[in-house]
Amino acid sequence: MTSRARWLVVSALALAALAFAAHGPALRLIGRALIVEDPLGRADAIVVVAGGTPSREEAGARLYREGLAPELVLSNQFTPDRVRDLIALGARRFDYQGEARIVLEKHGVPARAIVALPSPVKTTEAELKVVGEAARARGWRRVILVTSPHHSRRVKLVWRREAPSDIEGLVRLVPGDEFLDGDWWRKRRQAEAVLHEYLGLTAIYLGVSHLLR
Repeated sequence: MTSRARWLVVSALALAALAFAAHGPALRLIGRALIVEDPLGRADAIVVVAGGTPSREEAGARLYREGLAPELVLSNQFTPDRVRDLIALGARRFDYQGEARIVLEKHGVPARAIVALPSPVKTTEAELKVVGEAARARGWRRVILVTSPHHSRRVKLVWRREAPSDIEGLVRLVPGDEFLDGDWWRKRRQAEAVLHEYLGLTAIYLGVSHLLR
């Protein structure tokens, strides 16, 4: 790890320490600062941002059933070796994209409406770049980006940086996500998610996000 990457980690840990020492309202503000959502409108496609299965897929399927877009996009989240080993042993049936597809179909999305992108991606930057390229190739002008509340600001920022400037990306939150309750610091997984998001945002602004991949 380079000195700059170490500095990012130390800064993020310092932020977390200050947050835990602060008063509840300040902590809620830190969490709410990660949340953005755009006014919803009809689009050419709904993009389920990778991660958070099955909640993001369920939210995307709901938007599809409401007629917000005719197609639903799944990126090909990188499948680690341990998961491939489980698939090979028969202990697991599908990779991450396959699991996401099953959730969509269970929630009423027909197979013909699912656009499964083939290129494996490891990061949000790589994922939304691939989605943007697919949107450009298909002539789409607007997509709905479905993601979890804590991930929404980074998705919005990355889309602006990685996708074609003439393709609009509307960020839509997964409804009912418990992060919206506000007391994220009381739950370990949510606290880890907040730390991860602020670390990711800092890395993007400093232009060193590739060091964290």
